[in-house]
Amino acid sequence: MNRSPVFRPAVPAVPPWLAHAFRAQREPVPWSAVCRGALAAGPSLLAGMLLGRTALGVLAAIGAMLAGINDRPGGRRASVRRLGVPAAAGAAGLLAGTYAGQGLTAVPLTLALTALGLAAGGISAVGPVASAAGTQLLVAAAVGAGMPAADPGWQRALAFLAGAGWLLALRLVLPTPGSLAGDFRFDGERAAVAGVYDAIAALVEAAGGPHATARRAALTAALDHAQDALAGPRLRGYATRAAERRLHARFAAALPLADRLRSREVTE
Repeated sequence: MNRSPVFRPAVPAVPPWLAHAFRAQREPVPWSAVCRGALAAGPSLLAGMLLGRTALGVLAAIGAMLAGINDRPGGRRASVRRLGVPAAAGAAGLLAGTYAGQGLTAVPLTLALTALGLAAGGISAVGPVASAAGTQLLVAAAVGAGMPAADPGWQRALAFLAGAGWLLALRLVLPTPGSLAGDFRFDGERAAVAGVYDAIAALVEAAGGPHATARRAALTAALDHAQDALAGPRLRGYATRAAERRLHARFAAALPLADRLRSREVTE
């Protein structure tokens, strides 16, 4: 006995970008950054409430929260630029948005924010740090324009900077787990240089195999990350501390081997 086929409606495929947003990520949780965020945003808001300046405390907590978005693994010296530049841009955006919201009506304010958005988009095209700066510039300007201004714009900008600066101070002072041995101030730089050697070993192991291209890309990323970590403030030019000199020497020793391995993979 033949049975008629069951009609099943076609289910539209989910776009990859949407599926990625809802897919559970298996990356390790950055507990150090989580703790710094809790120690930055909460106390900033509490300080504002205790001082009777709750609105400024909210802005300080917002500054700490937005700075926490850029609190990523890496060297402490490099974090000064990675957190400080976007925070300064956010303070400038908050200042501009506050005064624009006070002095402009709806249509001119919309045009001003649109022009600011175009400028922020152009800034974001420069690089990762500039991208974070452009985003914070636009977001803080929108917050300043839409949030009722009980305080002067310059006080709001200073409160925003205070919250972000507090998180940056925690990033520079607090050691990360497992970094108490030796000079913990260079734990991110040491991890970046060690990652170069791990990537070299992985590429040697995968040489001639199907994973060689991916390992070569991982080595390039590790080299870029180590170079950025060693190029932070007070690590440029020549190194003055013994720990800095060792890091520079180990990174310099890995460069010829890494370049030779990558060029060999290209020729093959």
